Amino acid sequence: MFRPNKYFFPMTSGVIAVTSVMTILQFVFPEILFSLRRDPINFANGEWWRIITPLLVHSDGWIQYLFNIVCIAFLGIVVERLYGKIQFLTLYLAGGVMGEIIGYAGWDPYGAGASVGFCGLLGGLVVAMLRRKRRVHPIFAIAGLYIVVGLVGYASGQIYVTVSLYVATAFLISIFARRNNRLSFISSLVCLVGALILLVFRDIHGVAILAGVSAAFILILMREYPNRQNEV
Repeated sequence: MFRPNKYFFPMTSGVIAVTSVMTILQFVFPEILFSLRRDPINFANGEWWRIITPLLVHSDGWIQYLFNIVCIAFLGIVVERLYGKIQFLTLYLAGGVMGEIIGYAGWDPYGAGASVGFCGLLGGLVVAMLRRKRRVHPIFAIAGLYIVVGLVGYASGQIYVTVSLYVATAFLISIFARRNNRLSFISSLVCLVGALILLVFRDIHGVAILAGVSAAFILILMREYPNRQNEV
């Protein structure tokens, strides 16, 4: 896999910069949000860009934006290092575009936000942890757990569910914290289960995570299949 500069991640930085500029502009010029968010009527009338532009703005305000940017930064660092620049963008767009498509399918027809994009990155991280061919620092495995738990708790709409899930996650981490390989593997399994639960809630983030997982497997196959042919 291509390894970017140890301390600079151009794709992660670029996504954060573009998303931040567009989100700040939407607060100055509210019409930007209405022109870029998901809108099934306008999309059906030919505004095709609405399949991707909802990733650039945030319909729920500053808190949504800050949460998403932190997740993009955190997940982006490890995913860009594991997969490379182009693959990072592929994973981000896989989650983003599939999230928008399922949103338009009736799950969440109006709205906007970059969360489905970082869910694509999370899917890539899940695959890396499942394969265990390269070490993933425990902090990223833990972050993945808490992100999925937060998404499931939010989708449930019940505060007691969210609190219970966070307590259970903390207990799980305390058991496996000193066993990095097991923690990463358990984290990946929990993230997959969380994605399936999100599907039950008809939450677009579940589709976005699974889209990232699928894209990551395809990228790995595309990279490794030619090498296997050469070995024959």
